[in-house]
Amino acid sequence: MRAAGRRQALARLALAPLLASVPLAVSAQRRGEGAELPRIDDLRSLSAQMRRERIPLLLFFSTAGCPFCIEVRRNYLAPRLNESAGSLLIREVEIVSRRAFTGLDGAAQTEAQLAARFGVRMVPVVQLVDAALAPIGKPLIGLEASGFYDGYLSAAIEEAQRVMRGQ
Repeated sequence: MRAAGRRQALARLALAPLLASVPLAVSAQRRGEGAELPRIDDLRSLSAQMRRERIPLLLFFSTAGCPFCIEVRRNYLAPRLNESAGSLLIREVEIVSRRAFTGLDGAAQTEAQLAARFGVRMVPVVQLVDAALAPIGKPLIGLEASGFYDGYLSAAIEEAQRVMRGQ
């Protein structure tokens, strides 16, 4: 092997670990990893907390791999997790998931069943609800492309908070 060929081979070997990690990072970013939202475990305990603290629940209906869901999760909802502590609960629901949780009646329910209860067939959808899971306001469906999504979301959250405080 000539010297130039050896240098190229060594350069490829040195770059291999770096290049191998690029598809993983891109794949993780596409799935919205690093911007995770909590999932529902027990609606009874969430409902009790909502009544006690007089705060709404934001349900984020999504599917894995949905690019608009990733954008809503990462840019609009995940940043609110810390900001809204004590004034809003946020839970993600995958509309085709068979993942079970405890429903309001204590029975097991899947995320897909909850999505069907709200008539969600496309994603992303944001729906604010009260402690009985009654909708507060209209859902935000899709991702508003004109740049006003954050304003619409903030207005919906503020309205739900007013309703829960009885104002």
